[in-house]
Amino acid sequence: MKLRHHNQILKPHLTATIAGRTFLLGQVLLGLVLLALAQPSQALPKQALAKQALGKQSTTSSYNLGVQAYQQGRFKEATGFMYDAIVKEKAGANAWLYMAHAQFASGNKQLALSTYQRIKDGFPGTAQGQAAAQYLQKFSPSSEGKKEGSDSSASETKANFEQAIPPAKILKELRARITLVKPVIGHDPVSNRTITAVNACFDKIPAKVQEILFKNNIKFVITPTMIDKYPEGAYQQVRGYDGGTSKSCPGLFHGDTIVLAQSTVNEDTNVVEKPASADELVGTFLHETGHALDACLNSYSCTKEYRHNYYLDIAHVPDSVAPRISYYLQKSDTGQIESCAELTSILLGNDREQAAELTTYFPNTMKYIKQKLGL
Repeated sequence: MKLRHHNQILKPHLTATIAGRTFLLGQVLLGLVLLALAQPSQALPKQALAKQALGKQSTTSSYNLGVQAYQQGRFKEATGFMYDAIVKEKAGANAWLYMAHAQFASGNKQLALSTYQRIKDGFPGTAQGQAAAQYLQKFSPSSEGKKEGSDSSASETKANFEQAIPPAKILKELRARITLVKPVIGHDPVSNRTITAVNACFDKIPAKVQEILFKNNIKFVITPTMIDKYPEGAYQQVRGYDGGTSKSCPGLFHGDTIVLAQSTVNEDTNVVEKPASADELVGTFLHETGHALDACLNSYSCTKEYRHNYYLDIAHVPDSVAPRISYYLQKSDTGQIESCAELTSILLGNDREQAAELTTYFPNTMKYIKQKLGL
């Protein structure tokens, strides 16, 4: 009895000692991470960034999945995970910096530079903001090849004009980026009818918008159903779907890729629904293009300027209308993000179900989006 009592006294003391050492070790690691982020480097700081994964997120969070993908060199996947972490998990500067590095490492230099700029502007005075500024200075076109004292702006403008890619070639290149997913669980393959319908979607997009997609290396995937592309999605709720999973999801934007499903799957019966019509494919394509453009332009749907216009508009949505457009009135940033995608799709020619109501009740937001896209 005395020995047991003695152990009970010693155990809290031992635990406290270990906890104290763990806290000190954590402080040292945090200091090393922040120091590494603030230092310029010739390569992307994979080791320094890896230490940032010692946060409080669960191992299945998008943030930690993104860290793991980045460490393993799966940069495109890391980009998508970090985008989800920022949007869904409200991840901060570390996730933004990971996303920028992953975009750069996967070849999306222009998109990475835009993200670095967003970090620099959005997180001033932080180690991440300083690191982003250093990468901008090092990799931005304006810092490459300039000679001191030379008037390079005129020659650069002339060179850019001479090297401008004709709109017809951009359109051809965008269509060439379409890839098909093979069915993996017994579903029908993507049909020629669906491919033709998706190809026709590009004709809806103005040349200015096509150029943004082209320069940011946006890609396109057509899959028999969404769970042929993402089997794990059958067990994961989709944001804003009220319990629905990827089975019933007709399209999404992930990382740098627009994914369109030929068919959806019934959530209750697992029966594959009939293939989407051409009009349905156009609506989904343009909506996801809206998400892609949002990402290409520094996720502007989450900025103060967008939020200001968005709040001005939703304040005047009648109670009788609100239930019909509730998907675009969701709380936090979700309503902003989804409204941006759908309003963009309307500007690009989408006239599906709620286009008239959204156009009527989101005049300020619509005007802001037009300015951002140069339409």
